[in-house]
Amino acid sequence: MIISCTQCDKKFEIESNLIPSEGRLLQCSSCNHKWFYKKKTEKIVTDNLKKKIFENKKIKKPVKKQKTLSGYPKEYKTIASTISKKKVKISTLNSILVFIISLIALILILDTFKNPISTLIPNINFLLESLYETFKDIILFFKDLF
Repeated sequence: MIISCTQCDKKFEIESNLIPSEGRLLQCSSCNHKWFYKKKTEKIVTDNLKKKIFENKKIKKPVKKQKTLSGYPKEYKTIASTISKKKVKISTLNSILVFIISLIALILILDTFKNPISTLIPNINFLLESLYETFKDIILFFKDLF
């Protein structure tokens, strides 16, 4: 059992068979204070001791790890949201880049095979020339901006 000094609150571990049911006189080895201790007050003293230990250590209940939708623990929520935002930005840029490259590849294929395609689409030469002129105008526009 753990007993604490009533004056200096120093804690001592004493075997319960050393204290009779009538109680006994105890002396603190730290401050030499003497007091009479009975077993029936043991519960009160140990309850007070437990309260003081928890207050001194400020022990909190353990926090269970909760997961967000992205699979990260809750305390890393900001990191997880930052990572997911970067993925969204990267995927948007990738989509735009793939679209532009695909469009250029389609134009090159149409220009390469414009004679065989002209049987299916008779105005293909005119459409491609208009497209080239539009690209030239866009390039000139950006050159004027800079």
